[in-house]
Amino acid sequence: MDFSFTSDQEELRGLANRVLTDRCTPEHLKEVAFGDGATGVDLDLWRELAGLGLVGIGLPESAGGGGMGFAEVGIVLEEVGRAVAPVPALPVMAMAGPFLAQHAPDQLEGLASGDRIVTVALHELTGDVATPALTAAGGSLTGVKTNVPFGTVADAFLVSATDGIYLVEADADGVTVERQDAVDDIPDALVTLSGAAGTRIAGPEALGSLLDHGRTGQALIMAGVTAKAVEITAEYVKERVQFDRPIATFQAVAQRAADARIDSEAIKLTGWQAAMRIDEGLPAAEHAASAKYWAAEGGQRVVHAATHLHGGVGVDRDYPLHRYYLWTKKQELFLGGATASLLSLGKILADEPVGS
Repeated sequence: MDFSFTSDQEELRGLANRVLTDRCTPEHLKEVAFGDGATGVDLDLWRELAGLGLVGIGLPESAGGGGMGFAEVGIVLEEVGRAVAPVPALPVMAMAGPFLAQHAPDQLEGLASGDRIVTVALHELTGDVATPALTAAGGSLTGVKTNVPFGTVADAFLVSATDGIYLVEADADGVTVERQDAVDDIPDALVTLSGAAGTRIAGPEALGSLLDHGRTGQALIMAGVTAKAVEITAEYVKERVQFDRPIATFQAVAQRAADARIDSEAIKLTGWQAAMRIDEGLPAAEHAASAKYWAAEGGQRVVHAATHLHGGVGVDRDYPLHRYYLWTKKQELFLGGATASLLSLGKILADEPVGS
């Protein structure tokens, strides 16, 4: 599969990189997380990205989007990861947007402009993300969803239930949204549904595709996160002097950094393999599970190595590296960790007919 990008796609990457890099300085990210009235989410940046056409890049032109494919979405996601930008790119651009475009295009209004945020409510307090226990009776939903990404600023939720996927407005009767502080300074939400009204927009068979999009999007975000973590580490070990030599010249340091680079490249390649299959409309469950595994397992190795090679500097909250470590931990667990990904991949391979 050809992973090379067109000149237009490279221009898109450059635009996203410039905007996100200019805005997401360590000082600005600290203000978004801890400043007066801070929500942990940079809604001003989100609206700026929307104004440039980046938020809706993969949505139909009829909904105000760019009419592009998942590859263009992936380019933006990778740059969001490089900048650790606190914007709802994963749930909106990689998951809710494509899902609504396929199953409920009349519900896309406001997404491309950044005026409306629709996130995904898939995790429950127990059980597996692929087998929801939340129930629906006559269009009313009852149950609890935990760790809903960007749920504190969402206008609506895509909620997985035993009989399908529902769209639930955040201000609907019977919906309670509580803030959950997460490791990466971007709060999640605990969403309690007590007979809340919802619109069923797809059956339970559609959950797999939603998860494939999410896991692939995660891998691309992690490709950006780990690539930048390796770059930060490379610059540090070239400048850090010990025993009158840059520590980059020490064999053990060079080998650890090289291993981190290999893991980062593996995350990128598996992520883009899954993304290109989605972009071409091909089955991607196996590739998404593989990409998610590398993002979870390889991502942890990268940021652990980066932190180790930095010494105490790596955990200094005024130094940028700690954000990449925390983002990696958050993305490792959302939609299932490395073990869950391997189990999912194993089931896919076991169910595949012999000789196919």
